[in-house]
Amino acid sequence: MNSPVTPYVLAGRILSIIGMGFTSASAILLAIIPSWWAAVAAAAFVPFFLLIVVVEKYSAKHGLIGPEPPTMLDDPD
Repeated sequence: MNSPVTPYVLAGRILSIIGMGFTSASAILLAIIPSWWAAVAAAAFVPFFLLIVVVEKYSAKHGLIGPEPPTMLDDPD
């Protein structure tokens, strides 16, 4: 089994998902008005998206996500 997720990865995921949700909802609501603040809210989405990309790359690099390595019992030979 893979090692447990570190608190930093968990905090990064939570922060990025909340940030992406808030900024995208704000952009949609402000676009209905219409307001130029919608473009600001849409641009504020990008740092949270990049945060989740970095966190997931870190998780994959350190073996926190992805397929488990094969064991000796899995080999049919």
